[in-house]
Amino acid sequence: MIWTDGQGRDWHVDADPQRITVRSGDDVLRLERADWNRDLYVGVLEQGVVIRFQGLDFEVGFLVLPAAAREFFAAIGVDPAAAAVEQSRSTPRPAPEGPAWPKVTHTSVWAMICAALAFIPVIGLVFGLSAVILIIVFRVRSRPTVALAHARFMCKVALVLALIGMSVSLVGVWSFLHVGAERIDDIDDRLFAGSWDYSHGAIAAAILVVLASLSIHECGHAITAWWCGDGYARSLGRVTLNPIAHIDLFGTIILPLLLAVGGAPVFGYAKPVPVQLGGVRRYRRAHILVSLAGPGSNLLLAAVALMLHLLLGCVLAIAAPDARIVGLASPAPQVEVSGMVGAEVVAAVVLVLKLTFMINLLLAFFNLIPIPPLDGSWILQHLFPGSLGRFYARIRPYGILIFLALFWTGGLEYLMVPMLFPLLCGFALVAGCTGL
Repeated sequence: MIWTDGQGRDWHVDADPQRITVRSGDDVLRLERADWNRDLYVGVLEQGVVIRFQGLDFEVGFLVLPAAAREFFAAIGVDPAAAAVEQSRSTPRPAPEGPAWPKVTHTSVWAMICAALAFIPVIGLVFGLSAVILIIVFRVRSRPTVALAHARFMCKVALVLALIGMSVSLVGVWSFLHVGAERIDDIDDRLFAGSWDYSHGAIAAAILVVLASLSIHECGHAITAWWCGDGYARSLGRVTLNPIAHIDLFGTIILPLLLAVGGAPVFGYAKPVPVQLGGVRRYRRAHILVSLAGPGSNLLLAAVALMLHLLLGCVLAIAAPDARIVGLASPAPQVEVSGMVGAEVVAAVVLVLKLTFMINLLLAFFNLIPIPPLDGSWILQHLFPGSLGRFYARIRPYGILIFLALFWTGGLEYLMVPMLFPLLCGFALVAGCTGL
């Protein structure tokens, strides 16, 4: 069979009950029968039948006449009506034998995001309860299939984080009452003083934390695209925490160095994760989930860092009450520990946890700003109605100009205001629980 794709390119389609081979020149895509449930998409339209094949390197789709579709299904030994009905189901399908293609649902993703925000005092209780409700909904509505094993694992992790986060949130409420308004104002003044002195060790730790946080951010995009059914980023080696795979020579190295040498505010970016979600059902939902995955992973990492910071502070306050500890509950990257065994190691660990909390909150809320090419712009584009979404897509080529204008005029700082409350809450929490 010879089919023509949407770009006018002819493809030879050889099909039998065990294997489908699609070939055009040097491009060859082979689908074994065990992978059809994952990589073969069928849709029935008024104009004909859409048949799409997806591989790790590329995907190709065709709009064929019903007669050609019947010939194809006869060759592979599948009932056309059953195939169309199966592809149109909204509920998850059992995975074929062999390695499972990891799938997640929007419920499990939102549960993880809400659990990551559960540590914020007062309002974190709302996020934690929302996470628990979403987990219950997932358990009730989803089937225990192999394909959803990753989603079930995500819900288990989200439940643990939600319970810990709500406990931290309750302690945070107590800390606000215990610390008092004067101490909170003091933390607020130190946060916005703008006179932080960075040592060489703090600068080196900040660089390492930024590289690790960017790697987790980009890996979150790549693995979520893989979970949604797009293996393109995975085929490029982007489902990894290795920073080398995510470093962009100009955006991650050259640009920050030039800005630092010139005395300007330093910013940069990692190598964007390429996605090909055209063959994924419910494309808009998949794109929103992929866009949320990066900021969500940073929020999760910030929550873990704050919990470890709080735990370490409480242990130090109890186990070493006579030790001199300066800067534990301060947002400034300055920590001094003396009068105890391993003081330098403890100071370094506290510094890394503090920087991890602050930098990941910054990355999460910064990327949620709805300015192209940031993640928030993709989320809004797909949440908008069709006409507004198309208008939003038209301004995307000029997004970098809008971003630079806001950056140099100081308008970007006002868009980062939502980050300040959890940041202030975090250090007030440590101050209240440790008394430092």
